[in-house]
Amino acid sequence: MRVLVVDDERSILNLIRLNLEVEGYEAIVSTTGADAILKFETEKPQLVILDLMLPDISGYDVIKKFQEINSEVPVIMLTAKSQMNDKLLGLQLGADDYIIKPFNSTELILRIKAVSKRVTKKTRVKNDNEIKLEKLKILKDERKVFIDEEEIFMTYKEFDTLFLMMKNYNKVFTRENLLERVWGDEYDVNTRAVDILIQRVRKKMGKYSNKLKTVYGVGYKLEFKKETI
Repeated sequence: MRVLVVDDERSILNLIRLNLEVEGYEAIVSTTGADAILKFETEKPQLVILDLMLPDISGYDVIKKFQEINSEVPVIMLTAKSQMNDKLLGLQLGADDYIIKPFNSTELILRIKAVSKRVTKKTRVKNDNEIKLEKLKILKDERKVFIDEEEIFMTYKEFDTLFLMMKNYNKVFTRENLLERVWGDEYDVNTRAVDILIQRVRKKMGKYSNKLKTVYGVGYKLEFKKETI
């Protein structure tokens, strides 16, 4: 894990970096708010330890900027202040946790592990709900489809068909497969209904319509390169 450490006190900066490296983390260090924002954009850390008292920019303003760039990256505030208002403001702005100076190195590492665990769990839940292939995105629980962040309306069976094929992209589905998976136990439905449904889904996919391939004599597949997922 890459951790950005922001503190203008070199002794604290070096102490935190040493403790991180002992635990197997990769430490990126910064002594100013402006440099921290730059490194946040370019180095893409997975967690930030941020001192609120910086020489150039308030730590609160740095948190705001981090949120604008990537709100998914957790921030642990590091401050000499123990007043509740300071901690609450930081948390309200998007920080995930705080630790007061002087701190115990073991406590800091435990805080980092705890925050990382929470974020990993949150990301896993998000990834289970969201499937994204290039700019084509589907949210399972909300039953929504987006192309270039624009929502595309789909009927119940259109959504189920696209969701199934996005979840199993590059897999060939026979018409019988799709009948069983999408229509289930419904009676009086034949493979012609599958062809019509695929045509409707393809039309709504816009610029991605060519990704929904007809495999002649077999069925259909949604074709994407492996690196797009």
